[in-house]
Amino acid sequence: MNGCTDPLARLMARYAEGDDGVFDAIYRCLEAPLYRFCLRLTAQRHEADDLFQETFLKMHRARATYAPGANVLHWSYAIARSLYLSRVRYWRRRPEWLGPANDVSELEDIHDDGASTPEAELIADRLLDVVVTELHRMSEKNRSAYVLMRQEGFSAADAAAVLGTTVDSVKQRAHRANQRIRAALSDAGWTGDVYGTL
Repeated sequence: MNGCTDPLARLMARYAEGDDGVFDAIYRCLEAPLYRFCLRLTAQRHEADDLFQETFLKMHRARATYAPGANVLHWSYAIARSLYLSRVRYWRRRPEWLGPANDVSELEDIHDDGASTPEAELIADRLLDVVVTELHRMSEKNRSAYVLMRQEGFSAADAAAVLGTTVDSVKQRAHRANQRIRAALSDAGWTGDVYGTL
């Protein structure tokens, strides 16, 4: 977030009071982490684009309900997740729903492209393929806990606040997701040392 957190809370408080002039600054602070979170939830760029836009629209419509001083990133993540769950419930009622895609070709911006060799990039892509496939096989609750704690670097308390659950529950969910991913990597022939680089 590059130091946006405290100023962001002040900006959001102004926005909640009707100051539309601060929207661009709020957008700049939230754009990268919120889009990354949407992409990790959906695993498809076009769905992430829609979810990202819907989240900002919902934040705008609900801005009067923002509690001054609350963590704006957590609030935006909670809104994105709620919208995502509503979409999942909607599509599950449709017979043509095929489930989340496991096509990681759309996820090139999720991981750091700082690999120094083509071989290292290939290994990273294969690892990411295994992880993304396994993430979308598990429950949304476990996946969200894992994404927030392992990939976004949230503390258990912060992840619990976003997910609306207890610290113990979010730790258990993230641990279960972590075990499943480790098992999937092991089944794919990867060692534990490589897992730490994800």
